[in-house]
Amino acid sequence: MKKTSLILTAGVLAASQIAWAQDSVRVSELSTYTVTATKFAKKLSETGKVLTIIGNRQIEQNLGRTVADVLNESTGIVIGGVYSNPGKNREVYFRGATSQYTTILMDGIPVADATGLTGNAIDLRFLPIDQVERIEILRGTQTTLYGADAIAGVINIIMKKGGNKPVNVFGDLMFGSNRTMKGSLGLRGKQDNIDYNIAFTHFTTDGISEAARPDSVKEVFDRDGYRQNGLNATVGIQATENFRIQPFLFYSDYKSRFDGGSFADSRINRNESDFLHSGVRTQYALGNKGNIHGNFAYQRVNRFDETGWDTTHLDGRSYFAEVYSHYDVTNWLQALAGVEYRQAEMINAEPDEDNSWDKHSQNTVSPYVSLFLKNFHGFNLELGGRYTIHNKYGNKFTYTINPSYVFSDKLKVFATVASGFKAPTLTSLYSQYGNPDLKAEHADSYEAGIQTYLLQNKLDLRVVGFKRNIKDQISYINYKYINFNQQRDKGVEVEVSVRPIERLNVKASYAYVDGQVTTQAPSGKDTTYSNLVRRPNHTGQIDLSFQATKGLFVGTSLRHTGTRGDLYYAPNAWSAENIQLEAYTIWNAYAEYNFGKAKIFLHANNITNNKKYWEIYGYSVLGFNMQSGVSFSF
Repeated sequence: MKKTSLILTAGVLAASQIAWAQDSVRVSELSTYTVTATKFAKKLSETGKVLTIIGNRQIEQNLGRTVADVLNESTGIVIGGVYSNPGKNREVYFRGATSQYTTILMDGIPVADATGLTGNAIDLRFLPIDQVERIEILRGTQTTLYGADAIAGVINIIMKKGGNKPVNVFGDLMFGSNRTMKGSLGLRGKQDNIDYNIAFTHFTTDGISEAARPDSVKEVFDRDGYRQNGLNATVGIQATENFRIQPFLFYSDYKSRFDGGSFADSRINRNESDFLHSGVRTQYALGNKGNIHGNFAYQRVNRFDETGWDTTHLDGRSYFAEVYSHYDVTNWLQALAGVEYRQAEMINAEPDEDNSWDKHSQNTVSPYVSLFLKNFHGFNLELGGRYTIHNKYGNKFTYTINPSYVFSDKLKVFATVASGFKAPTLTSLYSQYGNPDLKAEHADSYEAGIQTYLLQNKLDLRVVGFKRNIKDQISYINYKYINFNQQRDKGVEVEVSVRPIERLNVKASYAYVDGQVTTQAPSGKDTTYSNLVRRPNHTGQIDLSFQATKGLFVGTSLRHTGTRGDLYYAPNAWSAENIQLEAYTIWNAYAEYNFGKAKIFLHANNITNNKKYWEIYGYSVLGFNMQSGVSFSF
């Protein structure tokens, strides 16, 4: 622990000293606009929400990688399985919370997986990075604006849309280690009142063995390959001066081989999964005072698993409809009001003896309202409330109070108090490991911090502390979903960014997370213990990037993941063994040369070929690997 803290503190101090030593320009602007923080365009200076924007330039520097890789480098987020075989499922740990507490959006619309592989969150393997424009990450409980699952935070993945000319052709082709190949091709453009984007991505790899081979086993474990396709199509129609309609369709599928568990090889197990996300977004402009938005989406996830024991075929369907409007009441007061409907269905598509199918569903109706005090002599305030009407778990009111104050565009202080409500997922209730007697979860969240520009705007520093309490928290323990009495999580996030000279960027980040659960012991007394399985107390990253010439860009990063616990289910065991996993550090590098309308790029990952660590106990990790390719846009 001391060694971890020293490494990360040294990185932050080093970044600060660079800023002292040389001239610079301002790194970040409080005037930057975001949509995710308030559901309509708003300056960062006017909201106290903690937001990270991964822009298009950064996305383009990750074309040989995945959405999970990019998110894993964000402060306070750990993606379980990101260093494992490409076909291994990715688990989002956001501020110490598991995937089921994070809402993932595509262009502002929640995307859900009713089959419940990772709670309700969509499987990140479905999302190709090539078709993403930017990502906005909103931290902390956001139930008021985004519903029940947004207890840890919100990740808004914004897809590519129409261009500025009638026809624009774009794509990329990449080859890499383990016989990896990825290619994408797309068309985007705008003609008169219509814009469009259509793109296709194909990815394939031989991978590595998902399970690690014990030293006592002489047999060579086979590679577990993975193949994925993705199609994204969007059309925007400016029907009138004020009315815009945007139908969309996204489809993705993958096939993968997987092993039998920790240290257990399998040459039989296979998976086929596909995801359909379709619908329409509409917007009606209320002059220059606001907009009315209407969104509808239908999502379907099919999963088919075949093992040596049996087959599983799950069909998950989600329906989403929402109408909301924001309006500028005065130049310092804004209002937002809306109502949404959600329905989730899970179908076991393997017929029973009587040739029937097992089907379960649940739905909610949720009206919500927020008021925003805007730049009132530097003071900003959001007050919001949502009333959730659940067809099984009754009615629940949640709220958000988010004040902030900006001092002369140099220093922003902010705080948030929010509550959350989350019903059990269909998987936790009705799967073979489900528990129909589960209680709903209730959360209280607290957050405070500062963001400041120091040294004549040469250094951008943000420090945030948070605390989250979840009552009746649901966990998967010993092949069963159960309620704990309470889980308490807390943490600190530190981010510093400097540009010591015009072409050099230095970023350093550190996150500390701690969590404990309280449950009833057989004696009837409360017992408390750590519940951060696969979630480290300490993570940190240092990034250096340099625009060497007009065409040449290079960057490198060091990411440190601290010690953490894991649960190991030995063969034929019905209870888990607690395992302590050691800390590890991964060094990556990137280079590109831009020719104008085309560029070549190279990723070098895990440069030191570090294999002497466990990301997930009993599963292999990727050693040194590379991807190189070309991208173009004409």
